[in-house]
Amino acid sequence: MLLPSVLWSRPLVALYEDAPSVLIYPAVTPLPLLEEAPADPLGVLLGRTRAAILDLLPRELSTSDIAKELGISKSSASEHAKALRDARLIVTQREGKAVWHSCTPLGLELLRGADTAG
Repeated sequence: MLLPSVLWSRPLVALYEDAPSVLIYPAVTPLPLLEEAPADPLGVLLGRTRAAILDLLPRELSTSDIAKELGISKSSASEHAKALRDARLIVTQREGKAVWHSCTPLGLELLRGADTAG
């Protein structure tokens, strides 16, 4: 049986006749290293641009507004909006030539979760 130890600095072997032998060895690190949570968990999940778009959409914005606010092209904003819409994170409606986007309840919940995680 192998047993890592945070307290033992050299290997120690215990031999038993009626039980498995035990090897106690020094652990490389005292505790498992946990990675720090990313500063932008939503950006890691969706990508920075899509996360930024979702973050804008608790209020209704047009594709042009999104492009302007993020400094991206309208076609890029439209493509990202389509991906978010396909994931059911936003809804889109057309009014004449304007296309308006806003968060779905699922998108809002994801934003709330990202706020509490960060």
